[in-house]
Amino acid sequence: MMRSVRRWHVQPGVHAFALLVGVLLGRNAPTMVEPLSRGSDRAWNFAFGSNMVPSTRQRRRLEPSRTVPAVVQGWELHFSLPGIPYIEPAFAALRPSNVSTHGVCLELDKENWLRLLVSEGVFRPDEANAMKRASLQEVLELAAKPTATFGYRLLPLQACSYGRSAAGAASPGTGPGLVAYAFVDAQLEGAPPLLPPSRRYWGLLRAGARQHGLDRSYRDYLYSLPRYVPSPLSAAALPTVLSASAAKGLEGLVEASRAGRLVDLAARDPRGEAWPTLDGLAFLGTGTLVIGPDCAAWSRFCTTSRETLLSSMRELVGEARAHCLSGWSRGWDRLFCFSFLFVCFCVFSVSFF
Repeated sequence: MMRSVRRWHVQPGVHAFALLVGVLLGRNAPTMVEPLSRGSDRAWNFAFGSNMVPSTRQRRRLEPSRTVPAVVQGWELHFSLPGIPYIEPAFAALRPSNVSTHGVCLELDKENWLRLLVSEGVFRPDEANAMKRASLQEVLELAAKPTATFGYRLLPLQACSYGRSAAGAASPGTGPGLVAYAFVDAQLEGAPPLLPPSRRYWGLLRAGARQHGLDRSYRDYLYSLPRYVPSPLSAAALPTVLSASAAKGLEGLVEASRAGRLVDLAARDPRGEAWPTLDGLAFLGTGTLVIGPDCAAWSRFCTTSRETLLSSMRELVGEARAHCLSGWSRGWDRLFCFSFLFVCFCVFSVSFF
């Protein structure tokens, strides 16, 4: 019999750090289906982020019995989960749309599902342990309950696997349909935040798409996405980021004491786009926004125009720190950082000897 488990409610900053530690994510109606039948001992997960990469799954001890390339219609890839500004800005999630997202369906048993839900911040480890005797369906039903306005919510979607053409080439969306659970944005109301992924996280999506042979046009789309390259001195921004997060939390506590109730910090800044200003030496932690080449298939996978997306991200990161992907575009940034490190080394050497 399933034990009663109290779901937890996380704030944006806490969830961002949990995700970072875990990796060291007329319109057509969304394609949702009925969940799997009771008694099933395995269920599909539609992976569209870092879990497409085998090395990431191995690090998280995820052992799918099968992996199948697939596409989901009616859901769009967004980097709408705010992370840590200047270091790991955002993580991927799905939101309802009239375009499609390609990924990999992973067939997982209950033990692997519990590991996955913990790694994605949906369950705490003690919650997962409390679900050991529950059925897989009960685990998935609990994970699908909308209990927070920030983070992930698990929903069953209709995925269509890749088939094979007469010539033997992969043919997206022509294979059998699958009921696959996916991590969608818990906050589906309003416009999604327009945040860039880090180059590290973006690289994982590209690697997973390439390793599983996803549709070429989708891989071109991923390559065209803007990505944030943290400064080699990004740690210099961390005190400012932590201070701003603590100040926001303190402000929320003050309002809560005045109102006599809890204040949802996610609702206070739902877009998560207010990065703190870096002054003094903290400015050394400012990274660079790298803009990929134009993509002819952009409108097939993204409902936001490329111009709008780039404009928003340039404003967020800073116009002077945004560069198109051409040649040695970050040469001056690297020269500056290496010069700074060399000066620090010289000062340390003189003071030491």
